[in-house]
Amino acid sequence: MNGLQSLASTALNLFREFVPGNPDAARFWLETGSAVLSLLLVLTLLLRFFGSQNSRPALVLVAGTLGVLLLAGGAASVELYALPSLPPAAITAVEAVSSWASTRFHQPVWPARNVLLVGGTAASLLLIVVPLTRMTFKVPGFLALVAWLAALATTWTVPAVIRTGLSSRTEMSAPKNR
Repeated sequence: MNGLQSLASTALNLFREFVPGNPDAARFWLETGSAVLSLLLVLTLLLRFFGSQNSRPALVLVAGTLGVLLLAGGAASVELYALPSLPPAAITAVEAVSSWASTRFHQPVWPARNVLLVGGTAASLLLIVVPLTRMTFKVPGFLALVAWLAALATTWTVPAVIRTGLSSRTEMSAPKNR
């Protein structure tokens, strides 16, 4: 039981670290609520479109919640179990590959820790979440992967649009000091 508690607390700490915090509670809950709704809506629509007869709202809510928890658990397990046991040579190799990819694709360099956390999330998506979705909703594995990738992309896009939309409106409506 201690391992599950530490895994959950690590996942929560990773969420706090990588999701930008906002001191305005109303804006935070608006962004979080819109992300959750978009995930569930896109997942439901795509699973229904792909021919699943089981894509009822309650089942999609349970599957979506469990899927997000399993995705966070993949990153948290890498943070908790893999990173402390990796030799420094492996971390250096990941850093070298990350710097090569950044120069090749003209992107900023990712630290090795971030690369490994993304790898844990991707492994959790491919090895746990997609097969679970495939078995639950009786859709092919590739379509379950497409549904999750589209839902996750929408989940990250909607709060960003809200964040930029609210920022421009609050700047326009704020009185200017002269």
